[in-house]
Amino acid sequence: MMPDVTDSVPEHIYTWVDVDAHLEKLALYKRWPEWLHECDAFWDGLEVTVAPAVSAEEVLRWLGERFGVGSIVRDEGPPALRLDDIPGRPSRRLLPITINHREPEAHRREPRWRERRIVRSLGEPLPPPESHLPHGVRIAAFHSYKGGVGRTLHAIALADAVARKGGRVLLIDADLEAPGITWMLAGHGKRVDFSYEDFLALLHASADGRPDEAVSLGAAYLPNQAFDNVIVMPTRRSLADIAPPKIEPTDLLTADRPIYYLTESLAELAAALHASTVLIDLRAGGSELSAPILLDPRVQRVFVTTVSEQSLHGTERLIRELGRRAPSRKGDPASAIIITQFREQADRSLVIEAAARLRDAIATTLQPEPNEGEDMTVDNDVVVEPTLSAFQDHLLALPANWDAVIALARRQQLPQLLETLAEDLASPPAAAESADESFQQKSSEDELAQRRERLETFARRLAYAETADSTGFLPTESLRNLLTSHRTEPPLCVVVGAKGSGKTFTQVQMCFRETWQGYAEAVGVDNVTLDARLAPVFVSRHLQDRTSERIREVQKLACASPGAEPASQLELRDLIDTSLRSPLSDLEWRRVWLTCMARAVGIEASPEDVEERLVDFSRTSTRIFLIDGLEDLLQEFVRNDAQRQALRVLLVDCLEWLRSLRGRPLGLIIFIRRDLVQAAIKQNSAQFLARYRDYELKWNPAEALRLTLWVTQQAKALSQVASKAIRQARDEDLSRLLIPVWGEKMGSPRSREARSDRWFLAALSDFNGQIQARDIVTFLAESAAGSVSDTRYTDRLLIPSAMRNALVTCSKEKIRAISEESPQVGELLKRLDALEADKKRIPFSPNSVGLSSEELEILASNGVVFREEDQYWIPEIFRHGLAFKVVGRPKILAIANQVRQRNFD
Repeated sequence: MMPDVTDSVPEHIYTWVDVDAHLEKLALYKRWPEWLHECDAFWDGLEVTVAPAVSAEEVLRWLGERFGVGSIVRDEGPPALRLDDIPGRPSRRLLPITINHREPEAHRREPRWRERRIVRSLGEPLPPPESHLPHGVRIAAFHSYKGGVGRTLHAIALADAVARKGGRVLLIDADLEAPGITWMLAGHGKRVDFSYEDFLALLHASADGRPDEAVSLGAAYLPNQAFDNVIVMPTRRSLADIAPPKIEPTDLLTADRPIYYLTESLAELAAALHASTVLIDLRAGGSELSAPILLDPRVQRVFVTTVSEQSLHGTERLIRELGRRAPSRKGDPASAIIITQFREQADRSLVIEAAARLRDAIATTLQPEPNEGEDMTVDNDVVVEPTLSAFQDHLLALPANWDAVIALARRQQLPQLLETLAEDLASPPAAAESADESFQQKSSEDELAQRRERLETFARRLAYAETADSTGFLPTESLRNLLTSHRTEPPLCVVVGAKGSGKTFTQVQMCFRETWQGYAEAVGVDNVTLDARLAPVFVSRHLQDRTSERIREVQKLACASPGAEPASQLELRDLIDTSLRSPLSDLEWRRVWLTCMARAVGIEASPEDVEERLVDFSRTSTRIFLIDGLEDLLQEFVRNDAQRQALRVLLVDCLEWLRSLRGRPLGLIIFIRRDLVQAAIKQNSAQFLARYRDYELKWNPAEALRLTLWVTQQAKALSQVASKAIRQARDEDLSRLLIPVWGEKMGSPRSREARSDRWFLAALSDFNGQIQARDIVTFLAESAAGSVSDTRYTDRLLIPSAMRNALVTCSKEKIRAISEESPQVGELLKRLDALEADKKRIPFSPNSVGLSSEELEILASNGVVFREEDQYWIPEIFRHGLAFKVVGRPKILAIANQVRQRNFD
């Protein structure tokens, strides 16, 4: 926030320096009157330049108000400003005041912390650069308020990460007072022919203000100081010289040079070295050695801090000052935060608070203003998401040479920690733009609007399993695990999945393939020798008639004998409903479930003889039973003891009985939601779930991106990518393959907007770290629909505004779907939705929303809320549909990212 200096007077005025500082402060925060043009304080007086029509009396009255009662002396001679003396003694220490009347002169503002002239324009930002950095070079500068926080080590780790991604990096040690990288280079024994001091001196000596000579000499010598793809420019050639530098960056700020001369010259040097990235390790603190670089908004600022109050407060103040002097504009790179040296468990609350403060500082000072009507909550979340680098003993004392430092950083996985920054910096913008241009040309030929319409139509059909067909599906790791673990014998397992994770869809796709081998072939798992028909027992009530008929055909094919007729879904449901109205033992419930399985394959059995009938059947046949839709059968499972008993017997006793059969000829796959399992198995539910963890339908970030790519390709909206390529693509390649779908960023490739893939993951994930398949395809359908008529973005299928608007629709649809599948959760959401508008605020307490701790625990288990101390938060995928407003967003985002990092790592 802007400090209030309107009514404040300086506590002490000892010298002209205090006078100068107070007048500068007033100018910075626009507290000067319109008629005041310039103030210059010196050891022997204060000169004030004002408009010609302003009287001396008005000038002195204003100065008196700003410096306090009795501060202006007019007894004899010229007026003067009274300076402080020893307390209790009348001060005779005076600073004469001279008032000059003239029109304001043109004044050149320069990127310095300490302004050379105190003029009214100090209240305005520095003049913005007129163009991008030359040659599309990207510059990132590492800065810390305090030394010893790991700034240099993380700069080196990022250089290594970018280089390993194929980028060529110019790494500069710009700490002219306490070099760090320079010592590592010296310890390595590599000869140093060219340094940062050399570059500054050559730039300073340039007669015409051109950097050509400095660039050509640097390009000639610096390649000899390269480590693979990292070219190192140390501070100086010899560490024997510990004197201050003869030429400082601010010495280049002469009238014949542009004010951003240094950063533009560094970009020219990088281009001459064929490097697309420049990383600069700056001097710590508020040093003028760093000012010309930090105050260029085209430079990506990377702030490194610990959670200590001194480091944190200084970093926060610096960010706010940068936001005032050199705010970011559309197209400028996003600032980044690295929080270091904290203990993961002991300092968790400190990390959350630190991330919140720094996120707030960046979001309110260095973030461009959103367009009218745009909800940029998720964008700000992703763009200013801090990187957390926990304390590691091995990093306390760094080795003396370059290779050893790189090896240590890799062992401690620092390059992987900085993956997001490395992705942004690794490839030059031209590469992304050329990819976009290629897609633009292709889109023009195939009519982009039709591609978007095809994506909308196909995604809507996939949004619910009941509208799916047998055209195909994307095999996930859990499906492959299910098949590779059961190549020769039938599976007896529970497939757990959250709401919308694809349980019903998976069962339907299995049924379409009719046999276990047929399903294995569709998934792409070889050497499955088990020849068993798939026999659906219970299916979702909401399947379309066409899908239900197809499954009925599969049931007939799986019957025990030709001509046998499988029981209908209605008959089987009636059997369960009737049994629920009678007090049954666990043994009796086991026989009820087995009877349902037997009748599903046409065996006329009753609970009294079903076990014998199934044993006889298993001696000559193999079947794999499939059960889904249990939430339809057991809608009161939370409150109804009989329903929980029935469910527990199915999950435990039935599977154990089938395992007891000699040769295990019969299989059973139960598709079920996690909350049903936890309600049925009160003790050791975690152990039970762990037994089937490999088969859980859990969409991690990589698989969520892969599904997005697959849906787009299947819709023939991205035909140039083959299905096999999607399945075999490495996780790190998915973001690149998705650029034609939604662009590299939520804006142009050069913008400082959030990366589209990270925005997508943050927007759709809940507080269990889950991203559901249904939410993904709904999002694609809504985004495509909103993009059809757009003509501005021809380089991608989905436009940013449509993606942001789709989040609102997805949130409402997710709430509706959950309410249908889980009436208990739906009722709680309905109560939240019905709250008065002034109560829909995040964070909230249980009392403010009228929910008990037990009810909130149900929501928490479904990822709808997250508890931090005594307050609760709601993720974006639910917040929009419930119309909750955000209060204190920075802390919410810090917590959300802590939860996501915990679940995704």
